Amino acid sequence: MDLYPEERRIAGLLRELIVRGGTTLESVEERLDWEPGRLTALLDGHQRLSFDDVLEILPVLGTTPTDFFAWLYGTPGQELALSTMDESPKQRAMDRLFERSLRVVRNAIARRSTWQREREETGED
Repeated sequence: MDLYPEERRIAGLLRELIVRGGTTLESVEERLDWEPGRLTALLDGHQRLSFDDVLEILPVLGTTPTDFFAWLYGTPGQELALSTMDESPKQRAMDRLFERSLRVVRNAIARRSTWQREREETGED
């Protein structure tokens, strides 16, 4: 199954967070009570990585959707670091960034669904 570039970016950042957290895919699967190999299949593109899957994985990795999508769509060269979000203006800015990122991800998912539907209708595999 081919992944869109955005899907590859999401999977890549999830992998990076797992590595930086000093854990393994198997450990994350156990904490999520997932069957063995599911996370690998999702991150390798053998199974579709849904938005719900991402939201389920993030707490296990010790991060929030706001931080995750800020890292994913932040400015080039932005360091991957845990933010404290103590300041109200900073929190509002991050919330806006998250909402914008969420729209981008939802649009990517919608495009992928449309593409898959069109392929099924034309009989392409």
